[in-house]
Amino acid sequence: MISSAIRPTFGFSNENNSSAIEGSAKLCIEVGEFHIALTISNPSGDLISIFDLYSSKLKTDAAFLQSVLASEKLVGIQFSDVILIHNQKEMVLVPSSLYNQELDAVLIDTIHGDQMDYSIAVDDVHQWELHNVFGTSSEMLELVLDKYPQARQVQYMTACLRGIFRTLTEDVNQWIKLYVLPSCFNLVVLKGEQLQIAKSFYYETPEDIIYHLLNVVDKYGLDVSEVLVEVSGLLDSSSTTWRELGKYFLNISIEKTTSFSGENPNNADFPSHYFTPFLLVPRCV
Repeated sequence: MISSAIRPTFGFSNENNSSAIEGSAKLCIEVGEFHIALTISNPSGDLISIFDLYSSKLKTDAAFLQSVLASEKLVGIQFSDVILIHNQKEMVLVPSSLYNQELDAVLIDTIHGDQMDYSIAVDDVHQWELHNVFGTSSEMLELVLDKYPQARQVQYMTACLRGIFRTLTEDVNQWIKLYVLPSCFNLVVLKGEQLQIAKSFYYETPEDIIYHLLNVVDKYGLDVSEVLVEVSGLLDSSSTTWRELGKYFLNISIEKTTSFSGENPNNADFPSHYFTPFLLVPRCV
């Protein structure tokens, strides 16, 4: 039985971009632990015609994905590229010099457990001399491939690291990137232009986010008066979390995205940084 489509939590559309990318549209399907995001863009990802975020109180599964893929906004579009983005915790970053393909499945099972049927894949993140080994639910992968046989896979953190590499400057010695998503956040920490950690964390309260950040600061010897913290995603500048972050970090700012167009009235209720963690992916995959 085919599930009916569900309504997005929020999103936007741009009809001008839709006509501009007709015949060469790229579809990104981002599957997180508690969300699925659909983005339709041009091949380079700098023109977004449709973005929809679907949130769930339960962990995403094949039924939820099937309902999202039934969206009428996908009907009739011939995509030149389809990408399934894995944005969950089942990933391991391995130095390229130590990477061994035969150990991919062992790494995922050892670190994240073997209770799920995973399809193992790997991204070559050559910008950082890393390999990103990750596991995708085989059931959800098959669901996407059934609808879009040309689909390819990529891990979300791979896109993050590629995007950060492009914007990295020598002026910043300590850098924290915080991408806040439904019930989880992605964290990337740099020190002296060297990657320290790139990881997903779950949270239930603002205190959880503060706890994880301060733990990382202590573990990697960061200076709260010096480290540059850039925050984006589902976090209001008037929220308790934002106020608490400001108590501990002196150099903190909201990261915005150039892919977002505020001209569409459908966007009026949402600040542009809400979209940043999702719209960076189409530009980096």
